[in-house]
Amino acid sequence: MSSSTTVAPCPDGATNNTIIESMLDLEEIDKDLYRSKKLWLPMGARGVFGGNVVGQALVAATNTVSSDYSVHSLHSYFLLPGDHSVPIVYQVERVRDGKSYCTRTVTAKQRGKSIFVCTASFQVPAPNTLSHQYAMPDVPHHSTLPSQEEIMQSMIDNPKVPESYSEFLKRRLEEPLALEFKDTRKRSLNEYVNPPKRTEQAFWIKCKGKLGDALALHQCVVAYGSDHNLLGTVPLAHGATWSARAGPTPRIMMMASLDHSMWFHSPFRADEWMLYVCESPRSGCDRGLTFGRIYKEDGTLAVSVAQEGVVRLKASKPVEPKL
Repeated sequence: MSSSTTVAPCPDGATNNTIIESMLDLEEIDKDLYRSKKLWLPMGARGVFGGNVVGQALVAATNTVSSDYSVHSLHSYFLLPGDHSVPIVYQVERVRDGKSYCTRTVTAKQRGKSIFVCTASFQVPAPNTLSHQYAMPDVPHHSTLPSQEEIMQSMIDNPKVPESYSEFLKRRLEEPLALEFKDTRKRSLNEYVNPPKRTEQAFWIKCKGKLGDALALHQCVVAYGSDHNLLGTVPLAHGATWSARAGPTPRIMMMASLDHSMWFHSPFRADEWMLYVCESPRSGCDRGLTFGRIYKEDGTLAVSVAQEGVVRLKASKPVEPKL
């Protein structure tokens, strides 16, 4: 893929400098035609991680645009689950090239079927005149919080944690995560098993390793990361998470993204901590709506996100009173 979006693979072809760059790297097989090299199937998922597809589609689109332009928005639909055992082919359509804006539509295919479609709009950067934004919430600083891996390891080491749940966490730790997370809420073991109902969550996020300076690469990385945990805000409103394996909470039967939109407001670095604020204003008819705001550490609102997805929950059985 073009050096404008990521570094080239190592000479032996094994990997890029970071996990995230290898996840985004594409092979150019013809003009405006690209093929994935790596796809990630999360544990328990029906198909390829949605952020993997969004990020690679943005890489493909960016490779067909002059470096004078920078992506300002994208709107996408997930049509079919991606198969991690088969490369995804990305076909880019050059819809429009203007003086200030240009547009690209990317169709992702496997076995001749479209599994994902995305339209991205790029703009020549303009002077920042009138502007406003939502203020960044007041949350604990990332330096005071444990990482996701540290929390899972502490629970594995806790003798009070059931063996089945401990084995589940061990498998989670073995996954090749390209990003680091730090939840802004310090929770007890009971809250992980029986989480309180809430329609919002916030966590610090950044990629593992150091990236180059090209803004386009950082935008593709955040496109990848923006699909993490966002839809999970919907079941959280009902007291359900993938971690809630026991207790009176509803059980998640299925979650899958239907669409995903992003707006890029200002430059940022994806290898520095950013605050991801997620909220879900509505769910119903087996669907849930979520919104996300991604802030730089200095409080600048850098990216906004919207997503709707299929969310199917199984109601918990009422507990019979003991006489």
